[in-house]
Amino acid sequence: MQGKKIVIIVLTVLLIALFFLLAIPMRRTYRADIIVNSDELITYRTLQDTVNWNKWYSDIEIPQPRPASLNMQPAKKSKVFEYHLKDQKGYEKEGQIQVLRKNRWAMQINWSEELVFKTNIAKKLQLLFKPSEFRTAFLQNMIQFKNAIEHPDNTFGGLTFERKNMPASKLIILSDTVALSEVKDQIAYLHNKITARLPAEEIIYPGTFLSQHETLNDSTVLLCVAVAVSDALPEVKEPFEMIEMEEHPAVIIQTQKGYADMDEDISIMYEWLKKNDKRPATSYWIRHTPSADIAKTTGKNNFTIIQEVYSIK
Repeated sequence: MQGKKIVIIVLTVLLIALFFLLAIPMRRTYRADIIVNSDELITYRTLQDTVNWNKWYSDIEIPQPRPASLNMQPAKKSKVFEYHLKDQKGYEKEGQIQVLRKNRWAMQINWSEELVFKTNIAKKLQLLFKPSEFRTAFLQNMIQFKNAIEHPDNTFGGLTFERKNMPASKLIILSDTVALSEVKDQIAYLHNKITARLPAEEIIYPGTFLSQHETLNDSTVLLCVAVAVSDALPEVKEPFEMIEMEEHPAVIIQTQKGYADMDEDISIMYEWLKKNDKRPATSYWIRHTPSADIAKTTGKNNFTIIQEVYSIK
């Protein structure tokens, strides 16, 4: 009789424990710090580029990890990024990334992440008795984040870089000093002025052209617009100029910034070149296409930046 009572008590305790194990979410928080050789712009842009998180953030439970939400909050001498990852089976992650300047060349990352299993008993037990296995994955993501910034591949600071050999081409160029506030209108004006003086059959890519600019002061820029033409076109008269470009390696990126406020993207491009042992060979060109012109009417920009490069290795 006494034995039966003991068995009943043990079974009751086990059932209660099983009930609580099923009903109560299992949580554990991991924390670690890391130093990244970067500046604020690239660090922030890498975190905000949630589309490409899967290039440095991995999760066994979520094959294509992408934050369900990402919020940035200013804090004293730092910024705090809060993110939320979840699947449809009761698995969640709540993360907090504090980013503050360590010195001129490095950022300190204070990272914490709470792991939550709501339904999976096996994972709950694993989190309870073998928490180090989850901590290893947490630390690995921090290292991969550091490597994505310090040793970037073709994704860096929210931009995607394409390496390409540009074919030889002949360009007709027209330059002028214009007011910064009138750049958009002046680009169209210079383009129309060039095409009006050229036979239509000599223009290789109708509607597509290049531009580049050099800031002279706070209010004016030196603007240059170029149109690609066939090899058969003879020399042109001033103020037009003809240049012939040989085949050359280049790096290409897409930007949705406005023409006058793409400095951040250009800064990131130069940093990517440096980290990949490349240097700009000339000033970068901005390619305008008919689709980009249509995008302007919708309030969105879509420019292609072409940077001729050479390798320092």
